[in-house]
Amino acid sequence: MVALWSVMQGAVAADQEAWPAPLVAAFASAVEPDSDGRENWRFRAEAGTVDGPLTLRFNGEQLGIENGWSLETPSEGDLTTGQRATYAEIVSPDEEEDDDGGLFLASDAADLIGGEIQLLSETDAALTYTFAPYLGSDDMDAAIAHHLIGEVTVRRDGSGLARIRLHAPERFRPHPIVRIDAFDLVMEFQNIEGLTAPVMRRLSSRIEGSAAFQDIGEMTEMTFSEIEYLGATGHERGVD
Repeated sequence: MVALWSVMQGAVAADQEAWPAPLVAAFASAVEPDSDGRENWRFRAEAGTVDGPLTLRFNGEQLGIENGWSLETPSEGDLTTGQRATYAEIVSPDEEEDDDGGLFLASDAADLIGGEIQLLSETDAALTYTFAPYLGSDDMDAAIAHHLIGEVTVRRDGSGLARIRLHAPERFRPHPIVRIDAFDLVMEFQNIEGLTAPVMRRLSSRIEGSAAFQDIGEMTEMTFSEIEYLGATGHERGVD
């Protein structure tokens, strides 16, 4: 559905045999990407825009109508130009940005985790580790990843992954004609009773800078609620 890591596959991810036990356990319930399709889900989503939020519904049983999406608020007639563009991108994404995945934590999310795993912080509820992100095999991917810090948070109670974050602590240049002023990607997960894998509850990303002397600015903010799993692929039916 919104599995950004589907285009961030790692070839030099950290050796999982060397991972801390809580991190290994957090990914143990992740599902294979091709086993979780968008047709398995029904939920409410709120998408942030510069002109205010959009509230939408998704129904995987109605993919033939607006790809399963419907608009709740504002009404279509009240949409601003910016909101209308965002809604159009959600309903009919570009082929290169679209995927058929659902909301379960996918096993290939682990491919983002490279380098040495170090404990950053701990509370009674969670452990947060840092890692060196891996974004891809070409030179630009490696140059960007070199400037990012990865963080992964797991719940102490063994209920799985809570959050993955990739961010740049300061502006950088991965190429002489490319400047990144801000890079922040966050994926948050929740546990829903009756389901055996963590489910995405929030996705946000922000990239600002310039490329070839043109400003770039990309922002995504989506939260998911009233989530219902419709599938029958070994995961019990559940509603948050």
